[in-house]
Amino acid sequence: MVADKKNKEKLDLAKNYFLSNNFYGALELFKELADDDAKNSEIKLLFGITLLRSESYQEAIRVLSEAIKIQPDIHLANHALGSALFMIEDYQGALSAFNREIEINPKYPDSYCDKGYALNELGSYQEAFQAGSLAIKLDPIYADSYNVIAASLNQLDRYDEAMKNALRAIEIDSSKANYFYTQGNIFLNKGNLQDALNSFKRALELNPSYEEASFNKSLIHLRLLDFEKAWRLYENRFSTYPKESRNKFITKNFFDKNFDSLGRAFIFKEQGIGDQMLFASIFHEIDKKEKVIYLEVNEKLLPVFNRSFKNLKFVTAKNYPKSDSYETTFGIASLPSFFRKNVNSFNIERNSFLKSDKNKTSTFRQRLLSDAPLNKICGISWRSKNETIGKYKTLDLINLKEILGLQGISFVNLQYNPPLEELKLFEAEHKVCIKNFSDVDLFNDVDSLCSLVDACDFVVTISNINAHVAGALGKKTFLLVPFSKGRHWYWHEKMSRSLWYPSVEIFSQIETREWSVPINKIKEKKENSKLILVTVPSMGALKYLTYSLWIYQEKLLVKIILS
Repeated sequence: MVADKKNKEKLDLAKNYFLSNNFYGALELFKELADDDAKNSEIKLLFGITLLRSESYQEAIRVLSEAIKIQPDIHLANHALGSALFMIEDYQGALSAFNREIEINPKYPDSYCDKGYALNELGSYQEAFQAGSLAIKLDPIYADSYNVIAASLNQLDRYDEAMKNALRAIEIDSSKANYFYTQGNIFLNKGNLQDALNSFKRALELNPSYEEASFNKSLIHLRLLDFEKAWRLYENRFSTYPKESRNKFITKNFFDKNFDSLGRAFIFKEQGIGDQMLFASIFHEIDKKEKVIYLEVNEKLLPVFNRSFKNLKFVTAKNYPKSDSYETTFGIASLPSFFRKNVNSFNIERNSFLKSDKNKTSTFRQRLLSDAPLNKICGISWRSKNETIGKYKTLDLINLKEILGLQGISFVNLQYNPPLEELKLFEAEHKVCIKNFSDVDLFNDVDSLCSLVDACDFVVTISNINAHVAGALGKKTFLLVPFSKGRHWYWHEKMSRSLWYPSVEIFSQIETREWSVPINKIKEKKENSKLILVTVPSMGALKYLTYSLWIYQEKLLVKIILS
């Protein structure tokens, strides 16, 4: 109870401020009341909820924890605490708070819904589904319950059931942006890109600052080659990064400007090694600029990047430039917004942009040909370690049986940390030798990996670092990609050959987890390829012919001779 009449009036006023969304006024009063009566759990609760609503999450956690310490059985305090912990992405802490709330009051559907949201973030999708189902039992028309279930079923690849629940959530309450976001993600995983685009568009109409929806919308535009619409939206990618690391990714003074007008620039690394290699396809264009540019890259890439780009200044966390040595900073994934504004801006005539260590390459080539000097050499890779989408990209070695059975080809493992038991069993059963260089660290020694890939005649791989290495080296590559879920945006939907790496030919699943169709297409391609000699009169004709062959994807190996 509030001790006196004055404080009672102050409390009533604070509540009125809160109800009218005047959080600043409410906070001042609640702080005064809390200072006057530090043992009052009611005031602590209201103060904490106000801090939560005003997005002061850390302070809310402190105050709400104090309220619970005073009175542990206040279920609303545990709920608000869970919500604050969720907002700072402490999902395990949030889950614990929601579980305590359920123990105190097991008949509150919000508790189960929010528990479900936390479980989804933790990757416990079946448990999230169960939490949402319990919420529905308590309240059959509680829209959040259906959204939680839809999100969990989507992650469990039960897309039709997920969509049914997403539609039910929207039917009950069509004003929630996150319901359309969930629906968009389901459409995206089903491969219905236009429907997904419409859902994300609706989410943004309801909440224009919904960064995750903007980012997902950008990925669809990218997959559909609509670069002009994509790149600005793609700047919302930082919303998907871990919260504790986002402060690093602060951009300044770059968007809506011409690259040449940017002045001295520090371009920081982001995403994985493969992505950094992808954006390195633009480095030659930067290399020509007479300006100071610092490029942060993963340390593993330094040897091959320094060899390939002579004029660029590559840095790592060990030797950051001083802040006064540059005027502009942005992420490496923003480079395409300057140089890849449409399909025509891609240089399809540049087959490679990285240079391997030729001495290493020659040594690997000799070792590979030692047993069968007349054979072609094929590098293979079939697994991804990506924790979120790796399983959709990964296949078993047995899936490659049709390719590994082709005659006149020797095979070499490009898979880092290879599953040696799988290799051993396959070789024993199918009498196929897959060379494995145990003396090469394919994970940490990217420079040696580049040389090994360059020593091959062609590569068969899934979407992992080997696809990027082979493409960057201009190596003939047969790339296996998932149908939709797990498919990276840069393996564009409408292309059978990569825009970013012209030597990479894309073979897509026609349905999720079904690899036989694209693998058999690669087998047929290798079996039926023919060599054709083409004589052209001029470089102009050569350019036209090269472009035409690339666009129409003739199933031919072409040797072009200038007359």
